[in-house]
Amino acid sequence: PGRSVLVRADGAGGTHEFLSWLTGQRVQYSVGFTLPDTFTTELTLLDKEKLWQAAYDGDGQIRDGAFVAEATGLLNLGSWPAGMRVIVGKERPHPGAQLRITDHDGNRVTAFATNTTSGQLADLELRHRRRARCEDRIRIAKDTGLRNLPLHDFDQNRIWLAIVALAVELTAWLQMLALVDHPHAGGNPNDSGSGCSRSQPGSLTTAGPAACTSPPTRPGPHSSPKQSTGSGSSQHPAERPTERTYNQKATGQWTRRTE
Repeated sequence: PGRSVLVRADGAGGTHEFLSWLTGQRVQYSVGFTLPDTFTTELTLLDKEKLWQAAYDGDGQIRDGAFVAEATGLLNLGSWPAGMRVIVGKERPHPGAQLRITDHDGNRVTAFATNTTSGQLADLELRHRRRARCEDRIRIAKDTGLRNLPLHDFDQNRIWLAIVALAVELTAWLQMLALVDHPHAGGNPNDSGSGCSRSQPGSLTTAGPAACTSPPTRPGPHSSPKQSTGSGSSQHPAERPTERTYNQKATGQWTRRTE
């Protein structure tokens, strides 16, 4: 594939086997790297030599209180793939965040490994940090329906997962193409302010309009006042809305309910 392919991963990808395989595939990588517990001395040296550079925010501007530095020459990387670099970053933790024993001088210290040879350190650090959008997609997938498997049968849950995957992909394209300047362009669908809520666990519904709290915007059957004779609805049974629900606790079967 060549160096035009970039593989990003969190600290779970910072292993000898994985990085050796990526090197053999001739791709670029940017993965989380765990610093040794004795790296405090090297951090003090970086402070003494003033080797820290300002880090960037998502807009490419200087991020207040965040810095990056090259640490490749300060580590013994003989057992790691050739060409691997280690870049460390430090920043002031968010209010209430707990510091770890490996953090330095009141700053949160992280590191990542890469084999990219060009570019400023701040650009490489920003490129690695943008991997966090993966966590956003995972959260969206869970909120869309991946958090639980609501059906009893294995094949039914396979269909459920396929529907969730399709919904997540549609959400991603919607955010990228239609909501570019919208405040919820990169947010969670549940926070979009659309007035739609999720179905309760154990209950699936195909009646889309009934799942939204916002009223219809044009005349229709749902906007007409309900007429009652005291003994029930006067609406013809064939015109009543139906809803298919899945009762997991009771029967484990699909049932059809008429209202």
